Formats: sequence, structure tokens, C-alpha cells
Amino acid sequence: MNLYKISHVNKVYKNQSQTLQALKDIQLEIPEGKIVVILGPSGSGKSTMLNILSGIDIPTSGEVLFQNKQIDHMSDLELTDYRRQYIGFIFQSYNLISNLTVSENIELGSHLSEQPLDMNEIIKTVGLEHHKHKYPYQLSGGQMQRVSIARALVKNPKVLFCDEPTGALDEKTGKDILKALQDINEKYHTTMMIVTHNPSIAEMADIVVRMNSGEIVEEIHNVKKKHAEDLGWA
Repeated sequence: MNLYKISHVNKVYKNQSQTLQALKDIQLEIPEGKIVVILGPSGSGKSTMLNILSGIDIPTSGEVLFQNKQIDHMSDLELTDYRRQYIGFIFQSYNLISNLTVSENIELGSHLSEQPLDMNEIIKTVGLEHHKHKYPYQLSGGQMQRVSIARALVKNPKVLFCDEPTGALDEKTGKDILKALQDINEKYHTTMMIVTHNPSIAEMADIVVRMNSGEIVEEIHNVKKKHAEDLGWA
């Protein structure tokens, strides 16, 4: 079953002096429960694609369906509800609240959902059992990213949008985070949308979408995926 269907989507930004076409006639289908890596250099349109799929931005033209509902025609209130119910976000910057513990940061995510997952189970899934009473300043970069993953996951989202989730991390820590994302996908069947410029990460995906200059230049379906710990690193 397709979670998303994107048909002839264009995104154009205009100001007084210039016009920028960030997306050009994008067509893509994303099945439920898969890991999808959107790969490309800076300026390729991959973050714009993430913003449109997550309802942060709307296309200039074209159609975006989520579970056969057209999100590009939703009102602001409907889009807020869509993001609250179905979407989790993980960013390169962790966006943790400094005066809250690990558990308290994660608990914030649970309040955004009508059907949150068990918080202690999520903390165990991301390997933070021994750190749940610590504050962000007491954690490493990798541990803080695990907190942000747990905070997004505890909502029980249909989709996790991951924007450069390993961009600020070294190779070992980055692979640990990617392994956590793989484990979550296998355990909860959460659809993963990972935006990255690191081509090595593509080898762990079910589907790889390569972008350049606002266009999809290649779509690859991996027959055999690599485990995160076996990836190279670029």
C-alpha cells in the first residue's frame, strides 16, 4: 500500500528580483513501512521535498496524497492535525529543552498524540535506560540525537522525517543512530524518510531517490539492504 503519491509537483519561490524553481515535475510513490533515502547535494530540492511531504510547505502546483487524502488542499488547522497525528521530525540539531531530563523531553512527544507508545519501551529501544534522569548537557551528541528520536517516536507516528540526522556526528556515532532507525523501522514498521547528502546511507534504504537541481534523476529499489554497521562513510 502506498502511503504517499506525489503527482507533477512543482515548487516555485519568487521575490522581487528572481524566481527559483525548487522542485520540477516531481512524481513519486512511497509505500508504507519502507526506509526511503532522499539523496542529493545542497540545493537539489531534497529539503523542499521533505517540507512538502510533511505539510510544512505546500506545492505551487501538483498533487500530494497521504493515505489517499490530498494534503496540499488542507487548511492550516487540518495540516496542524496531520503533523500532530501522523508525523515525527528528527533534525540535525537536537532541539532538546535544556532544563528537562531525558525522560521529560521524551514525555513532551507523548502529549502530542492520542495513542502514544509506551515511553519506557521507547527509551529501551533507543538505548537510553541508563540516561533517562540526565539532562542534555550531561549527554554526548549521539545520546542527544537518540533523545530526539525517542521524542519523535513516542508519538507513534506513521512517518519519521529525518533531516540530516547524522550530519553533526562522527562515523561510529552516526552508524549507531542509523542502526537505531533501522531497529525502529523493523520493530514498529514506521515509514522513514531520511534526507542526506551522504551516499553511503543509501545502501540501507529500501528506496533511494536521487535528486539534483529540483528534479528526481534516479529512483533505485534496493534488492539487498546493508545493515547500518556495515555501511561505508562519506
